[in-house]
Formats: sequence, structure tokens, C-alpha cells
Amino acid sequence: MVLKIFICLLLVSVCLSSVRYENSWPEKYQVYFAVYIDGLKSEKKLILRKFIRDRKEHFLIVDPNTLNTDIIAARKRFSQKITWEEVNSEFKNSPYIRLINSSINNSSNLQDAGITHVMPDQKGIDLTIDLCPSHRPLDKRIFTSIISEFEKFDHPVPLAISVSGLWMEKHHEDLEWLKGLVREKKITVEWINHSFHHRVNVNEPLKENFLLEKNTNISEEILDTEREMIEEGLIPSCMFRFPGLVSDKKLYEKVTAFGLLPIGTDAWLAKGQKAYNGSIVLIHGNGNEPVGVNDFLNLIKNEGSKVKAGDWLLFDLRQSLTNEMR
Repeated sequence: MVLKIFICLLLVSVCLSSVRYENSWPEKYQVYFAVYIDGLKSEKKLILRKFIRDRKEHFLIVDPNTLNTDIIAARKRFSQKITWEEVNSEFKNSPYIRLINSSINNSSNLQDAGITHVMPDQKGIDLTIDLCPSHRPLDKRIFTSIISEFEKFDHPVPLAISVSGLWMEKHHEDLEWLKGLVREKKITVEWINHSFHHRVNVNEPLKENFLLEKNTNISEEILDTEREMIEEGLIPSCMFRFPGLVSDKKLYEKVTAFGLLPIGTDAWLAKGQKAYNGSIVLIHGNGNEPVGVNDFLNLIKNEGSKVKAGDWLLFDLRQSLTNEMR
């Protein structure tokens, strides 16, 4: 009997250790730029972050030609740390750097700086769903409707979800539900950094609000969100969405210096903005903006015949952006 109890406790301990190994918090997480050579294809990729996980060194890397990111165990085939200026020089002809540099043209905008529109000749849109901190549950209607309407032509359906750190902390079950859709290959997700705290003060003007609030620690807002993503088994994107779409030139340059591409929108549906072919559409899936969700569901309904014919689709934001540069 004692032996059986011991074996059970041992199995429980092994299982718990396994869970910790799978979801352990990244330690010594830091910005770290270096050139990484893919041994199989001999292609240059860019290391964005370095961290320790389960006592091993890991990298968050981005393919500068596709914007795809990945997490890999550290290997020897990478250069020493380089500066952001050297990154710009090394990858100057890549879609990644060209997109970041072209986006700076509207970096002085107080609201909606960054990339706001992609290829106007594509038949459809790029959908971005923001998950700001909220006491309300995830609005699952968005996802069930999208899967129902689009999976015939897009399987899995590509989505870009801008997620805040606090939303992940407070909505674990909702996040698990989304991860389940990914595992079931019903959707693919580009997990965009939306800051950790996403603070907002309705009594303050925009120029002193959101990430422009005094004493905001931008490093904490960006890196802690990425760490939370990694702990949850998500791969952080090389993109960033400003809370409230609010920024100024100085903040914008700080964000791009982290190796991130700011993504805006030309169709925030709840604000009455219309979606056209090539629009980067914004809706909130955190339960706080049912008007925008209803507008999107109506948009799908209105485009129903085109959707059924495969003439109006949801596109992968990474592909739309890189195609724009080719």
C-alpha cells in the first residue's frame, strides 16, 4: 500500500514537472539582436530576444522575408550581438526592415500611426482582433462566425490577435479556448503585442494617455507581454499595436527599436469606419465593444455571396504585408 502511494506521488510529481517544463516563465528575457544562420537553408534570420527557459538558452527569431517568428534553442551558428542600426544595414532590402522604415512616414500621428492598409487589389481584408484588459468574457461569436463562413476557402482561417498581458492573466479559460481552435486547425493566429497593462484614463487628453502616460515603462510593457505569451505557449509576433492606437514620434521610435512593426487600421468598425479591399480591420473581441462585433458580422453577411464564391476572403496579415513590399 505504501509502495502504491509512493508511486502515485511520484507520477504526480513527474506530471507537475512536465507542466512546469512546458509552461515555465522565461528568465533573463532581453532584447538581443544578432544574425542567425538557418543551418538547413543557409538563410539569414534575425534574433530578436534571448532568454533562459528550463535552464537552456533560447531565442525568439524572425524571418525578415516572411515576418514569421519562431522560438528555438540556442545554437552556435549566430553572430555576436549587434545594434538596431546594424540590423537595419544587414537586412535593409528585406520586407521586414522596409516595412518598419516606410511605416515611420506617419509616425508623428497622435492616433493610428503605423501600417494602416495593405494591397488594395486583394479581394478581402486583414482582420485584427484586439484583446484589451476587460472584466467581460471573450466574445466568441466572432470566431464561431468566422470559422463557419470562411473555413471552406481558408482552412485554417488566418487571424491577427492583439493581446494584452493583463487580458491573458485574467482570461485563462478564454485563452485556452482560442488555443484549442489553433490546435484543431480551425484558425491560425498572429499574436501581436498590445502592451501589458494597457492603461487608459478617460479624464486625460490623448497626448498624456495610454502608453503616453507619464512614467510608463515601455520596456516592461513590451517584454512582459512577450514573456507572458511564451509562458502560455504562444509565439510573439514581430508586430505591435498601440493601445488606443495612440502614440507620438518618440514613443514610435522606441517601439521600433525593439524590432517591432506598429500596425494601425483604416477600418475601426465601431468608430464608423468602412472596410474596403485591403483594409486592416479592427474589432475588439474582449466583450467591451459589441457594436464593432455586430458591424463585422453584418459585413460578413453583406459580402455573403462573394464569401461563398471565394471572392472575398480573410488574409494572413504577414503575407499581405510582405506582398506589399514585393
